[in-house]
Amino acid sequence: LARGRTAQAAFRCIHEACVPSGHGPKMSGSFASTSPPATERQGLLASAPGADDDEMEKRAKDAGQSKEDYNAWIAGGKMINHLMDKDHNECGMNPSIYDAAFVIPQICRSANWPRSLLNITIRSYFFLLVNFFFQLFILYMIAQEEEVMDKFAGQMSLCNFGANVHTCPGGRDCIGPAGTNYQNAGRMYDYASWSTRTFTRDSLKLIFPDQVHEINDKIDPGEYGVENFWVRHVCVFIFMMSVMSDLRSTMDMGYILWYVPSTDQPWIDYQVPAWAPKQTVKDVKECSELDFIKFKIAGMSKMWKIINLCVIILPKLFIWKKTAKYGVMFLMETAGIENVIVNVTALTFILNLDEMLFANFSHKALHHILEMLEPWSIQSQEHKEGLTIEQTYETVLEDRKLSCFSWALFPARPCVCVCVLRGNLKGLKLKK
Repeated sequence: LARGRTAQAAFRCIHEACVPSGHGPKMSGSFASTSPPATERQGLLASAPGADDDEMEKRAKDAGQSKEDYNAWIAGGKMINHLMDKDHNECGMNPSIYDAAFVIPQICRSANWPRSLLNITIRSYFFLLVNFFFQLFILYMIAQEEEVMDKFAGQMSLCNFGANVHTCPGGRDCIGPAGTNYQNAGRMYDYASWSTRTFTRDSLKLIFPDQVHEINDKIDPGEYGVENFWVRHVCVFIFMMSVMSDLRSTMDMGYILWYVPSTDQPWIDYQVPAWAPKQTVKDVKECSELDFIKFKIAGMSKMWKIINLCVIILPKLFIWKKTAKYGVMFLMETAGIENVIVNVTALTFILNLDEMLFANFSHKALHHILEMLEPWSIQSQEHKEGLTIEQTYETVLEDRKLSCFSWALFPARPCVCVCVLRGNLKGLKLKK
């Protein structure tokens, strides 16, 4: 408030709020041009330091608390009212090709299809198709490796071979795919090493058929098995957690299509504060014309809802399902500890391809639009803005009466993650 017009605007604001009409010196020039409306001047007076201090202190005394403790209670009540519903009530967009193809056509439509935005819209759909090709191609190659190439190579399903090798020779799952007992972890190898050792032994038996018994006694190819049972399942769960964020963004799109009005509404708005001339607002807030543009999620016609459902949401769900299926299959067929840890990080890049394409090839205007796009709430939260101090205090009291063992202890996302993982593992076992 110590520079140029900012100081003048602030001084004028305080003067108009504190000096009654008709009293004190008149102001003119730049001071007069920055005067806020009467309602804002009254708001400044009401929110001035010390205006609510006496009331807060009185309420704290009535509640048998210190002013600091009472203030903390009110802050906690405000937090409960405004933040606790965000997890299941707020939908937003992420910086990805899918979200860009979802948003930019509505922005272009709202601006009456200018050619510049139309070109960006076409580019977004083109990169969406490129993303479909890359993701489906990689998934097809993984499926071909697991379903075709491994079968031709004679690689059997890993299942739980050697999962309890520490209990061998008399424990569970101690018989390997070759029909021998693991005995201990020293006879366990990955498939490449085991198949090479087996091929060497069988080749020697063919070359020296008269020494078959001696070769069997002195050459031990070992057995094929999983090095660690638990690290494999932990890595599979981590992989499912990494893909759940993609499912969440898809669900947000579905919520938006379901709840927004089925009429074309503008997704952009030009808003200039009315409390001062525009140039004064720019000087005070140090902003530009771009800051007056508001990007928001609004209604769209049924035709656009069908287009977004068929072109974006359903293909995205299909790719997500196949990624989860073949990702789990790939990890469950990985025997080595190091390999399964490395593979769980490598597989997640399939669902991140859309973000990579967006970050590297999308127009900078799209980056700004998605960054500034306001989240959309399924249910309006405006009524919570008018809650009084007493109502906020009662919110804390009611919340303290809730049982500690409520549904909040069982968040939906981890439960969905476990259910989807269990479904994939069950489908993998049935297939085998």
